[in-house]
Amino acid sequence: MASQKSPWWLLMWLVFMHSALLQTTAEKSPGAYFLPEFALSPQGSFLEDTTGEQFLTYRYDDQTSRNTRSDEEKDSNWDAWGDWSDCSRTCGGGASYSLRRCLTGRNCEGQNIRYKTCSNHVTLWSNLDCPPDAEDFRAQQCSAYNDVQYQGRYYEWLPQYNDPAAPCALRCQARGQNLVVELAPKVLDGTRCTADSLDMCISGICQAVGCDRQLGSNAKEDNCGVCAGDGATCRLVRGQSKSHVSPEKREENVIAVPLGSRSVRITVKGPAHLFIESKTLQGSKGEHSFNSPGVFVVENTTVEFQKGSERQTFKIPGPLMADFIFKTRYTVTKDSVVQFFFYQPISHQWRQTDFFPCTVTCGGGYQLNSAECVDIRLKRVVPDHYCHYYPENVKPKPKLKECSMDPCPSSDGFKEIMPYDHFQPLPRWEHNPWTACSVSCGGGIQRRTFVCVEESMHGEILQVEEWKCMYAPKPKVMQTCNLFDCPKWIAMEWSQCTVTCGRGLRYRVVLCINHRGQHVGGCNPQLKLHIKEECIIPIPCYKPKEKSPVEAKLPWLKQAQELEETRIATEEPTFVPEPWSTCSATCGPGVQVREVKCRVLLTFTQTETELPEEECEGPRLPTERPCLLQPCDENPATRELAASLQEQDSETTYDWEYAGFTPCTATCLGGHQEAIAVCLHLQTQQTVNDTLCDMVHRPPAMSQACNTEPCPPRWHMGSWGPCSATCGVGIQTREVYCLHPGESPSPPEECRDEKPHALQACNQFDCPPSWHIEEWQQCSRTCGGGTQNRRVTCRQLLTDGSFLNLSEELCQGPKASSRKSCARTDCPPHWTVGDWSKCSVSCGVGTQRRQQMCQKLTAKGRRVPLGETLCRHLSGPSLVRSCQMPVCRKMKPEMKARLGEPGPQILGVQRVYIQTREEKRINLTVGSRAYLLPNTSVIIKCPVRRFQKSRIQWEKDGHCLQNSKRLGFTKSGSLKIHSLATLDIVNSRIGNTVYITRRTEIINILCELVTPSEATYTWTKDGALLQPSEKVVLDGMGKMQIRKPTRKDRGIYGCAVANHLGSDVESSSVLYAEAPVILSVGRNITRPEHGHLSVVIGGFVEAPLQANVTIQCPVKGVPQPNVTWLKKGGSLSDNISLLFNGSLLLQNLSLENEGTYVCTATNALGKAMATSVLHLLETFWELGNWTPCSATCGHLGAQVQRPQCLMANGQEVSEAFCDQLRKPRAAFQPCNIQDCPPRWLTGTWSECSVSCGEGFRSRQVTCKRTRANGTVQALPPRVCIPRDRPLGRRPCSSHPCVQGLVEQGNQCPGRCLGRIVRMQQHHIKCQHPNSSESGCDDTKRPIVHKNCLQGACDACWRAGPWKPCTTACGRGFQSRKVDCVHPGSCKPVTKTRCAPGKKPASWQHCLRPSCDRDCTDTTHYCTFVKHLRLCSLDHYKRRCCQSCQEG
Repeated sequence: MASQKSPWWLLMWLVFMHSALLQTTAEKSPGAYFLPEFALSPQGSFLEDTTGEQFLTYRYDDQTSRNTRSDEEKDSNWDAWGDWSDCSRTCGGGASYSLRRCLTGRNCEGQNIRYKTCSNHVTLWSNLDCPPDAEDFRAQQCSAYNDVQYQGRYYEWLPQYNDPAAPCALRCQARGQNLVVELAPKVLDGTRCTADSLDMCISGICQAVGCDRQLGSNAKEDNCGVCAGDGATCRLVRGQSKSHVSPEKREENVIAVPLGSRSVRITVKGPAHLFIESKTLQGSKGEHSFNSPGVFVVENTTVEFQKGSERQTFKIPGPLMADFIFKTRYTVTKDSVVQFFFYQPISHQWRQTDFFPCTVTCGGGYQLNSAECVDIRLKRVVPDHYCHYYPENVKPKPKLKECSMDPCPSSDGFKEIMPYDHFQPLPRWEHNPWTACSVSCGGGIQRRTFVCVEESMHGEILQVEEWKCMYAPKPKVMQTCNLFDCPKWIAMEWSQCTVTCGRGLRYRVVLCINHRGQHVGGCNPQLKLHIKEECIIPIPCYKPKEKSPVEAKLPWLKQAQELEETRIATEEPTFVPEPWSTCSATCGPGVQVREVKCRVLLTFTQTETELPEEECEGPRLPTERPCLLQPCDENPATRELAASLQEQDSETTYDWEYAGFTPCTATCLGGHQEAIAVCLHLQTQQTVNDTLCDMVHRPPAMSQACNTEPCPPRWHMGSWGPCSATCGVGIQTREVYCLHPGESPSPPEECRDEKPHALQACNQFDCPPSWHIEEWQQCSRTCGGGTQNRRVTCRQLLTDGSFLNLSEELCQGPKASSRKSCARTDCPPHWTVGDWSKCSVSCGVGTQRRQQMCQKLTAKGRRVPLGETLCRHLSGPSLVRSCQMPVCRKMKPEMKARLGEPGPQILGVQRVYIQTREEKRINLTVGSRAYLLPNTSVIIKCPVRRFQKSRIQWEKDGHCLQNSKRLGFTKSGSLKIHSLATLDIVNSRIGNTVYITRRTEIINILCELVTPSEATYTWTKDGALLQPSEKVVLDGMGKMQIRKPTRKDRGIYGCAVANHLGSDVESSSVLYAEAPVILSVGRNITRPEHGHLSVVIGGFVEAPLQANVTIQCPVKGVPQPNVTWLKKGGSLSDNISLLFNGSLLLQNLSLENEGTYVCTATNALGKAMATSVLHLLETFWELGNWTPCSATCGHLGAQVQRPQCLMANGQEVSEAFCDQLRKPRAAFQPCNIQDCPPRWLTGTWSECSVSCGEGFRSRQVTCKRTRANGTVQALPPRVCIPRDRPLGRRPCSSHPCVQGLVEQGNQCPGRCLGRIVRMQQHHIKCQHPNSSESGCDDTKRPIVHKNCLQGACDACWRAGPWKPCTTACGRGFQSRKVDCVHPGSCKPVTKTRCAPGKKPASWQHCLRPSCDRDCTDTTHYCTFVKHLRLCSLDHYKRRCCQSCQEG
């Protein structure tokens, strides 16, 4: 092994470097040359395995280092493990390996190398343990490449730490450059994975290393610094203290942190300066103050100091190497707050003493020991109260043992001595009754005395020495009593003065009240307060003549001053005092106190509100003043008694003692009580002033639970929520519910008190002018890029809830946008049509045409033309229609249009109107289609250009209309129809869609030609020829009439026209108009199974956060209804989109998506609405219920508590919803760990006894019992239930034996085939059941000859009787003699002549009766022996064998 300056791996590296440089020079490669991997290298040589498995084959040169092979290694063909190699590192902790070889080549299972952590210095582990001048281990490996060229250059390599992707690769960075290279795929074994972890790299893989320095361990240090500890050796100390600065006090002790403390964090908030006073165990002291932040070393302890403007912090990971006392030094008169947090080691612990002397010198006695408190640091015994400071310290109970068991000389023979346990009760403390309380009220003291007593064998109670009872804590000898207040006089409020000016009287009620608030007697009549006194109103009843005021008596002057000091709240923040309290003393000097608060008057509500003190300016009013009601009587004897008591106390010692507890903080359901520490005179046990005891030794604060009984149901109120508005008038709400003490809900009527308010008004003042933004309106499109508008106005919200509209100049900040884009998705392909061409004629009936194109509207609003193949599946619009021009007639010459001027134009409107409710009059425009109810009046307008409206004429079915009772014309050319009859419904032309209702009487569909001529008209319905009937009338001139249409008349009506010039076909759809209907489903979804939910509107949906939800809104109606969506109380979020089928898609749900979503379907007949409520639940992991126990008895029973993904309602959902959360581990616990009852156990069935035909199988059946510790106890068969015994033998059958019969031949006749082997022949003949030899299959003919052993012919095995079992009880084995003999002479022959495979067993296991049959209890006190855990003593184990063995 090389020295520290030249480690072994560096020497090896020099050898590798020499060959590397030669190779580099020979090849002159421009690339980098990396060192071969150098890891733990044994003395032998490794052979590379080419099978691809992680397996090393080792050729050993030295066989002397082999260890003894274990049974497991003998069974697995492995040789024994070799010795451990030297540690890979000389300091700082490394790794060592051990090898073994496979004795059968490469057929062994498992690894042939194993690792463990090691260190050449047992006490050294971390990198800090290496010498100060030693380089970091990873840095050493990087620097080894400094002399190796990389890309033709030399670099100085520095290590790269904490690479999460490859922590065990050697990555180095060139000094001064941004070049990082992986110089080797693996670092040396023992290299740390990261700089701040104990995990180390082994063979290029990061292996976990616990604080116990073991490879593969997960052990961690607890807060006390103990590896794999439970935190019981230290205690958490945390809290804060507020300093009160005074001119006399410039420094103050804050907290003392003892040696060994960890995780120390001390923070001061305020101007005080924090510094450290240290004290070592050797007694040296020092003061350490820091003015700038940084990391310092104080008494071999690393201290981090942080400093801010008003904040200073000490952080010390620890452990502290000395006692630190943190102090504050004040530079200004301003209070500071110090917060402290650290884990303090338990420096005092209990230690058991040696045993006290034996109670007797002979004849059998006992010995006890006790426990003493020991200072761990000083290793010396200290008073017990030091150990009582730590509640974690539990004083151990004393141990008891027998002693002087030899018989006394005077006795005649041996006298059996009963052991000292529950056969004879232990000594115990016996107390006398409590004395009467020292006072009847106001807090007194009770005392009692204790003696140590012992009960003799005859039941006599005898007082013994106190040390015999020291195994149990001595009960307290003093307690407080009658802590309630004594009855005292309580004065009610004064009445009003009897006058309004000048001097008068006022009265009050004075009662004697006890501590329960009841009116009782018992108060001193001499101390009763007066019930009447004079009062003065500082308003003169007449104008005084004197300018100077009249001198008042003392009480009235005082009252007048108080009236002058009275202040009220104003609109400006002002200090307002509360009334003075009563004087603290009934005689002699006392003190009065009062509260002074900063208050302000709110003018709009005329109420006062409390503000922080810094909001009020000016000096604060005094809160305390002296008072004197009357002088006290002085008694000279009292003064002398007090002086003598003080003189006596100075000569005695005092100590702290707990004197009871404070009142419970709760009346039920568990409160806590704080222990009262008082200063006691050690001799008189009287309570004295606290200043007489040493404050340093004051016991710590302790508490205990109290009043743990259940509480009756009470109103529980949550905290007020945030105000719904910052101004104007808002509402605050809170939850008010009636709860049982166990937080289970209770009916409101069970809470007796009046229910508190659940809401209140807040922020009641006018708001400043602000922008009022309304909700976004519906998008103008569902796809292809639409727009949304909203109103943005300047308003002011007033306290009465109304809004005041203001000009926009009064609102601050930029105005919000009132328009935005929406529906940013591409529309599906669709047909678009151009404008209608002009009518082909100027008068009469003509035609108009238009063109269609397949287009797609993109998300940006652009229309993109597409191929017609993408729109073929869509129904196209009508491309040709007839047009009705004025009737052709001769015009006067002056009326003819001039050549080149445009003619008249009718401004028609193409609309469809369906009347669904009765109306008196409806206005229409020519060019529309209308489906109207009877008895409706209609006005049809005819807007025209370049034509006189008075010359407009109207026609019906080609005939001019004239004025009549039901028809009329207005001056503007409109047509009026009064009380529309059935036959007056407007006709439809072929190519248009016709809608019918239940009130439609007649449908006229006109199929007119553009150029009137003779033609043949053929009508079809749904492709079938339509025949005329009473319902369907065909006039042969292109008109079809359907009378009283019903739903059966729906369909596609086609008109085919043909003449000598050609033919044309056009069709119209006749549909039955239906109001919109939403096919909602009232189904609630509360258990989602995966992350994408698809629901139909109409129910309640619960979904986890970040899920996707599709709400479908299936509708039906004619015409097809238009579907729109909105959200109640809000707008649709950006993560919500409308699908082509009308469904609503909500992606990546967040809490703002909660609410009610409304789907609205609309067509000309009306609209329908349906809603779905979406509620979002957060998901979390939680351990479920314990599974049933896997076993009912024995030691293998276990229960599993598997984690479940739950929503806030407690329902389990798919684990996919919790993927973003860390999944906890399943919990395991043992169960049913108890002895099993005796039961039958069976072995495996043997093979069938025959190879063909009928045989049997057998198995072993035993009676056993599995114990709770895992052992299996064999029992006699009679212990198990006989009727439950399983079968030990059962028949079996194999394939039928061959039909051929084998005749027994000679014992191996024929010539010998060797020294032992011969040929055995069989004669085969075919035999049928009917004795016929025909019918045998030659392919199944048995073998007629085979090799046989000579011993099979002339020798056989003979077994002798079994010898007795090797044990008299329990499990043993037995043997017998097995010989190879001649079958004729029965004489032994050589064993080679017998078949070795048929040799009977020569030994077997045997089971004798249980060895525990004589293990019984010989005394009836054995239950106490087991309970006291005395079975470890031989004497008790023999006397109580059965009970101790069962335990």
